[in-house]
Amino acid sequence: MFHTSDLHEAASDSLRTAPGKSRHAGTPRERVGYTPGMDPAARIDAPLREYRRLLDATFGSRLSSMRLFGSRARGDADEDSDADVLVVVDGLTEAERTTAIDLAFDAWRNTGCAGPLLSPLVWSPAEQEARRRAERRIALDIDREGIPL
Repeated sequence: MFHTSDLHEAASDSLRTAPGKSRHAGTPRERVGYTPGMDPAARIDAPLREYRRLLDATFGSRLSSMRLFGSRARGDADEDSDADVLVVVDGLTEAERTTAIDLAFDAWRNTGCAGPLLSPLVWSPAEQEARRRAERRIALDIDREGIPL
């Protein structure tokens, strides 16, 4: 599982470079696994499937729903767009919310760091319902445009 300390270590490592060398290998497109002409659905399929597998393994039947939303769901994403994913877990604790967020990075890393980063929004069913009742735009947009996964 990815932990915040790993991010700090990776960031620290990236700052230690030989004089005259770039901290980043390749172009931005190469670093995110972008291939011109690559089907955007193919780029996102593997990380989403892996994320679902990791969530199922962690939460089992408590995983209530998972929906792709935002630009990827609307079909107006570009090559740099992340993939917004709503994850709803019954009986969610704050520690489990953090775990679900970390699993999104693990899924991306497990699939070769190719395709878009996954940006999870992790709610309990009660949090989702409260946002719907309050007519919060994010909840309404997810209901309207979200794609069940």
